[in-house]
Amino acid sequence: MNTMKKLALGAAAGAVATFVMQGMLEQGQKHIPEGTPPIRKDPGEFMLDKAKAVLPPMPKKVEAAAAKSLHLGYGMTAGLVWSLLPHSRWHAAEGAALGLGVWAAGYLGWLPALDLMPPISEQTKTQIAVPVVEHALFGVAVAKAFEALAA
Repeated sequence: MNTMKKLALGAAAGAVATFVMQGMLEQGQKHIPEGTPPIRKDPGEFMLDKAKAVLPPMPKKVEAAAAKSLHLGYGMTAGLVWSLLPHSRWHAAEGAALGLGVWAAGYLGWLPALDLMPPISEQTKTQIAVPVVEHALFGVAVAKAFEALAA
């Protein structure tokens, strides 16, 4: 498979997995509210606020859609990374590892660094465990969606 096709499939797989992740987040908030991470500000809204310095004014509905689309872009980026990695026949395990990497980059890295959430040392075990599982499943969804799209 050529690189452009792999990248396109990876982006599509990341998009599919992002919708899966959104469903998991909604269900987690509904059924395990104590597992919701203490996000101080939505990362998409934060990035949009930073971009507003160079963007023309836009209607509130467009702003809301743009902030949500940044989540999709983040998930698609994970799919792009997946498409460039070598794979064995253990797609689900490798996908879970990808998801854990995405979790670590955000929850141990840029989210606390930008003060969008407290460090995990200030979170409950449930606030750590639920997003870890959700992100591992996100990675599995990336892997399985890529596999299905590539077939």
